[in-house]
Amino acid sequence: MVACTLDLQKEFHRIRENGFPVYALNRDDMRDELRSLLKYDRTHLIEDGYVGQTMHGLSLAWHYQPHSWEVSCGSMKTPMAVFTDDGRLRAAIEKCRKADGPPTDAAVRRVLRTSNGAQGVSNFRPTAAAALFDRFLPQEGGVVWDMSAGFGGRLLGAVACPRVTKYIGTDPASLTMDGLREMATDIFPMARRLGYTTPNVELYPCGSEDFTPAPNSLSMCASSPPYFKAEFYSDEPTQSYIKFPTKEEWLHGFLGRTLRNCRIGIKPEGKLVVNIAGVKCYPNLQIDFLALAQASGWVLEDVLHLRLSMGPGTRRGSTETHKLEPIYVFHKTGHVCAK
Repeated sequence: MVACTLDLQKEFHRIRENGFPVYALNRDDMRDELRSLLKYDRTHLIEDGYVGQTMHGLSLAWHYQPHSWEVSCGSMKTPMAVFTDDGRLRAAIEKCRKADGPPTDAAVRRVLRTSNGAQGVSNFRPTAAAALFDRFLPQEGGVVWDMSAGFGGRLLGAVACPRVTKYIGTDPASLTMDGLREMATDIFPMARRLGYTTPNVELYPCGSEDFTPAPNSLSMCASSPPYFKAEFYSDEPTQSYIKFPTKEEWLHGFLGRTLRNCRIGIKPEGKLVVNIAGVKCYPNLQIDFLALAQASGWVLEDVLHLRLSMGPGTRRGSTETHKLEPIYVFHKTGHVCAK
């Protein structure tokens, strides 16, 4: 017992001294992660209406977003808040030791984001993004607007998919945009050195409700927008939950204007592909979104199901291995319904 206590104290001091175990890849690690993403065979990633889950390239995306560990998910504690609390950090280390032995950085990250009342933000899987681009972009290629570029999963998916000729990303969170720009600066030349053709990239530090693309310039609008107040990416006044503080204001001011801007930019044969789901702070979100999209001149043509990791609230004994969220696929009509 004494030895166990001493080992726990030793691990605690080591981890505390090293700081939060963010993803910190060296150049060789980055190259290996990128190569695994580029070489991954996505042929069967979308099957029977389900979009599969793989982790290829995910640590590469997180490498550029170290501030993500301080992003709040509703009323849950952030992983960073758990880390900076001595008692909770000790409990997390003990949990790692019981499950995996000596705690690695990966094991500590996993426990910090899923225990002690904490929840960490998620990232769109790069392989899932690339598979969606494979399916819905024309064979000759096209321009993608990622309306809420987020933590870079879809940007990496654009690097992996040769059909993406240009990736346009908008996001109002300053630290997130800094990470996206750094990613583009590092990864695009690295991919070219590995023998791959990369798309052009344009990144704009603004919300999708304030970005108007050139008319008929886009082959695809694809994103997973903020789920109202489910996650607080920053406290900047440009954040949609701050600009539009009620559900009604947010639905029409943020989502409605975004749908309008997508409609301006999309080509007649283009696709709008949106991952969105109801959440605790807005249970009817997807229902309201679908009604708003129809009123905004969009026709629903398909629904896919995105496989996600099960969250910390999964019931014990559950046989479910994945959480599912819908991905809605639309094309635009020639008219917009009157309000």
